[in-house]
Amino acid sequence: MSTRKTNLTLTNLAAKKLLGKAHTSNLKDVSNEGLPSNVSVAGEGVFAEALPNAPGSSFYTIYSASAGAPGTVERVNFKVVEIVSSKYDADAEANGGAGDEASTFGAHGYYLELANDYETSSGNSRAGSGAFVNSSVVHNSRGGLQLVPPFTSTGNPNPYQLKLFNASNQEISFTDNIDWTADYYAGTIFIQDYVSSTGGVSKVPVSASAYIYTGKYLDEKLTTISSGASITVKEEGSNITTGASSLNFVGASVTATTSGNDVTVTVGDSILYSRRNVTSTITSSVNDVILGVNGVGALDIRLPVAADFSAGQHFLIKDESGTADVNPITILAQGSQTIDGNASIILQSPYAGVSIYSNGNDKFFIY
Repeated sequence: MSTRKTNLTLTNLAAKKLLGKAHTSNLKDVSNEGLPSNVSVAGEGVFAEALPNAPGSSFYTIYSASAGAPGTVERVNFKVVEIVSSKYDADAEANGGAGDEASTFGAHGYYLELANDYETSSGNSRAGSGAFVNSSVVHNSRGGLQLVPPFTSTGNPNPYQLKLFNASNQEISFTDNIDWTADYYAGTIFIQDYVSSTGGVSKVPVSASAYIYTGKYLDEKLTTISSGASITVKEEGSNITTGASSLNFVGASVTATTSGNDVTVTVGDSILYSRRNVTSTITSSVNDVILGVNGVGALDIRLPVAADFSAGQHFLIKDESGTADVNPITILAQGSQTIDGNASIILQSPYAGVSIYSNGNDKFFIY
């Protein structure tokens, strides 16, 4: 008594999965299945760069989708290895393992492995690392080594159709009566109607040629984007810096918000118009823009060192109380630094004010 799944069950499992539905009953059509499903694919096995529609035909040459684009495909030779456990006589199978053609006992399943001289023959910059090594078996790579499937090209004949060859290097056509099929992800060949030869021509595959994907996979592409994305910052059309991976917005009056892929930077009015009320002696800050003095007695305003300021950065000191004649305001530079050549200046007229800028190094000037 057979315990295998029926053809109906297997067909429903495959078809419903591809159409986005889970298979829960052989009595339900796709439209009657209520539970969603999909084909699971890991980021490590998803092509993330463009493939050429019509790649060149030379072996071990990297081809790109367009001029200047990264190379993503390479035509290579494979060794075809039989899977011993796949041997049977399809005609003798009670459950209809054969197709329309007569079959004999032999291997129906085969796997692909890269040539044993791949590393020295290849133009792939990754040759010798990862899955791109001599005799690498496709199905062991967990998606790291994949054949480019025919659906990625509109060419006729399709350049990505795998070619299969016998021991005499004669091609076994895709339309041959042995009815073979390739799995481009797993790197396997299935022969439905196995025969060792027809008309004296061997139908046993020993080698194949196909294109493999050599570009970046999704996980690698996302990592590259997040860690090395190039961004150009401009100020009134002129480049400030290129290749930056982050922007840092500095200052109490600068805020940045995000919405989706948009970043909005807001520069507050306080950068231009901030005012600090001064009622006693202070050491001012490089962030001060207007110092409004309202003291009840004489006071000093001690400046930071000139090098703390950007060259040309300026600020204003103003007697707002109108009493500088009786409560003089002394403005002092640090150490040997000067203000218009003097160690200090004094405001001693009612409502007096002075605008000062730094040379960004060691001096202040009145303007």
